Amino acid sequence: METKEQFFQTQNLPANRPLEKCKDCGSENLLEDKKQGDLVCFECGLVLISHNIDFTSEWRCFSDDQSGKDPTRIGDPVHPLLESNSGTLISKGLRGSNNLNERLATTQNQSNFQKTDRFLTQSFSKINLFLEKNFLFKGIKERVQELFKSYFDYLTLRSDGSRTRYSLRKDETLSSIAASIFIVSRNEGIPRTFREIHETTKVPKKEIGSRVRAIERSLRGVKISKIRNTEDFISRFCSKLGLPVFISRLADKLAKTVREKEGLYGKNYISVSAASIHVISQLSSLKTKCTAKEIANVAGISEITLRLTQKAMYPYRDKILKTLIPTSFNHLKLENSI
Repeated sequence: METKEQFFQTQNLPANRPLEKCKDCGSENLLEDKKQGDLVCFECGLVLISHNIDFTSEWRCFSDDQSGKDPTRIGDPVHPLLESNSGTLISKGLRGSNNLNERLATTQNQSNFQKTDRFLTQSFSKINLFLEKNFLFKGIKERVQELFKSYFDYLTLRSDGSRTRYSLRKDETLSSIAASIFIVSRNEGIPRTFREIHETTKVPKKEIGSRVRAIERSLRGVKISKIRNTEDFISRFCSKLGLPVFISRLADKLAKTVREKEGLYGKNYISVSAASIHVISQLSSLKTKCTAKEIANVAGISEITLRLTQKAMYPYRDKILKTLIPTSFNHLKLENSI
């Protein structure tokens, strides 16, 4: 007959339980089965306590997990932006296989808090996906989620704390997410153009712009900071075009030199960045060249806009040749490219 310690090891049960005595035989060899909630005498088999409730954390062990990480789980962490923070979602299972599960899931879905939290959880997952597609670091994820939640509260909350609705329409949700990403990325100094956000979210640029203005009007203190440099645009555009780093640096110097000049002052920094890249990439000593159409497509502007910006640079060609371009480059080619 195996000992108590051996039985505990084989059954994976705790052996350091408080000492108690059996009411029948007086033995202290008691077995606590936490799965069944029973306290049983190991000697005579008397059930001392049945269906005992364990109020501690419910840890589960997924031993089939092959990822190599700790398989124990205790539920989802508390999310500060969710209302109920319920870490358990009841599944209906297969249709007709378990009527109790279906009734429990229906009851849970009738909760207003569950409806709101389910919508917010799905929206936050979309935000994470769009941020990854736009190559934005996770540090701004919380700010985007907070802005989206604030705008959602503005649209749905009543003065008494109840909601007029518990979710937004699909198009309204996507446009709000896209506008939130645009505002936060701009304010954090890592701006993305309407074209870039449109490519990842599939929301029309016009709709993103109108939603951005709606958020600014609705939420007090939410304003878009103005872009004061072209460095981020140029480095990102050159990376997408496959241009070397020194072209990016020269284009940035060119943009900083001419952007405050007459004829270029007040122009969109995206247009100035695209025109600067096209001018530098057309130097004869460079093997890698990009057409105006390719650069315009990456920047999200028309080829005509790029050409007009280049034309505005022409009066300052002498200063550009003297201060920025090394003597090894073909000056005549640069002048013709402008």
